[in-house]
Amino acid sequence: RIPSALRGTVFRNGPGNFERGGQRYEHVLDGDGLLCRWSLDGATGRARFASRFVRTPEYAAEEAADTVLHRNTFGTQPASGPLGELENAFDLVLKNPANTNVQSWGGKLLALWEAALPCRIDPDTLEYVGRETFDGLLPDGALTVASGIGPEVDASLGLGVAFTAHPREDRKRGRVVGWSWAAPLVGSSLSVTVHEWDAASGALLASTPTALPSAIAPHDFALTDSWYIFALNAMQLNLFPYVLGLTGPVGALRTTGEGAVLVLVPRPGGAAAGREPLTVRTEDPYFAIHHAVACEEPRGGGGGSDGDGDGDD
Repeated sequence: RIPSALRGTVFRNGPGNFERGGQRYEHVLDGDGLLCRWSLDGATGRARFASRFVRTPEYAAEEAADTVLHRNTFGTQPASGPLGELENAFDLVLKNPANTNVQSWGGKLLALWEAALPCRIDPDTLEYVGRETFDGLLPDGALTVASGIGPEVDASLGLGVAFTAHPREDRKRGRVVGWSWAAPLVGSSLSVTVHEWDAASGALLASTPTALPSAIAPHDFALTDSWYIFALNAMQLNLFPYVLGLTGPVGALRTTGEGAVLVLVPRPGGAAAGREPLTVRTEDPYFAIHHAVACEEPRGGGGGSDGDGDGDD
């Protein structure tokens, strides 16, 4: 029995389809995103459920053809022909499976994947609406690459940015914080911009451009009152097998056994505002995917604040 005071809707997203035309996907995380919605109304005692695949143009094309047409992050790609995997050489555009997360702020429901723009979803029908640029804030392009020359050149080359699959909610301030990124065309510095929105209205409140000393985008980040925190795993990217169509991007990655690098970027309005970013190189070769919480300790030590204090250490 549903408690009479319980009323609301919860959305979930994750991989839900793992084959096309009899070809099994190489990895579960290449699976097509399946949105699920549960609605509860304790006053009437009713519960409703709905689900729908995120019908991006790539998904719709593959469904119509009943075959894999696009390359994927974890190695799924079109079936080989006479030239084998080399037939996928130089096709660097990845399919957006929109399968990692679903978030809502500012009246928008978004299906997220870490290497593309968010997918706007109709919350009533779960239908795909289109790629979300936040009124042009995020450049839309076929490749998430930055030329290093300037945004005008990037736009003329059809280059764009990706948006994190894991934006963070700052309930203390009523904000949502997320970041966009583009891989370097040359070099090993990742272009990143951290954005803050009012959670209720969706109004953009702050944008902080920075650079991370890595050609590989981290999967997650952490947030305190004063800092944006990125943990960079010690990894090497060998693009040649990917460019030649022999593997997906993940197959081109190797851990080095070196220590992780932490980058702390000052947050606007926080105690560290105006300072330069801090880079902390560790000897700990741990591999970070997700972060539970980040805390600031007041001067002199003591307990953590779960990001709600005003300490600057």
